[in-house]
Amino acid sequence: MHPTQSSLTQGLKRLLFRPVIKHPKLQRLWSRLHTVAVFAMNYGGGGLIETSGETWVLSTIVPNISSDAPVVFDVGANVGDYSLLVKRFMPSAQVHAFEPANATYQQLVAHLKGSQGIKPYNIGFSDSEKTVELFSYEIQGQQASLLASIDQRLPTQVVQVSRSASEQITVKTIDAFCKENAIDRIDFLKLDVEGHELAVLRGARNMLEEGSIAIIQFEFGPANIYSRTYFFDFWTLLSGAYDIFRIVPAGIAPIAYYSEHREIFLTTNYLAIKKPAD
Repeated sequence: MHPTQSSLTQGLKRLLFRPVIKHPKLQRLWSRLHTVAVFAMNYGGGGLIETSGETWVLSTIVPNISSDAPVVFDVGANVGDYSLLVKRFMPSAQVHAFEPANATYQQLVAHLKGSQGIKPYNIGFSDSEKTVELFSYEIQGQQASLLASIDQRLPTQVVQVSRSASEQITVKTIDAFCKENAIDRIDFLKLDVEGHELAVLRGARNMLEEGSIAIIQFEFGPANIYSRTYFFDFWTLLSGAYDIFRIVPAGIAPIAYYSEHREIFLTTNYLAIKKPAD
């Protein structure tokens, strides 16, 4: 039992562990209540920028970065909607937008045409420099560029997701990119790379150890099933130096400790904010 849990919680657990509570006839009720509770906590609500809470983070948390020209990495930029939103809330930001899929990158460049302070790159990130296969998908016959992934999806989706194509791409590490481009800090690192987020963070190990990344937003959901990564992995890597939060539509909910109950593979965004120096 975690020390922060109240006596009320302990009493409730004792009640719920009674066999009568677990009667087969009650399982449908508990299943429905579980689904309601999960969605009320915004698990599964991380897919759309406008309603996931990401806009709240950009309007409320990120502008407080103490820098005249914040450095923002949009990793998994797709066609650039998120990068443009960053500039809306932080006009002085220097945004680096990374999209490895060639066709999507061309759309990104066209979408950003005329935008100041956003630089697009046709590269991806991982834990080492290498050549990998990037898979593209369709949802019910429609191309879905947001789902492009290095870790191939399996047929587990509720909607019909099918592989449509693949291409060879070269991925770098964030550490190497920053060194090559004389970038000594990242004020806000946004990761949406369909299950490859942990590998990208491992490729930023030097920047993390040096305390050079202030805020990280990462997505966790169904794609982490295919990459075989867990919330525990993110917690282990980040919780020593960062306070971690789950993003909800109008705020952030702190995560005080790790529990197996956090392993919910529904699209959710998390925020890691670097702890103040002692």
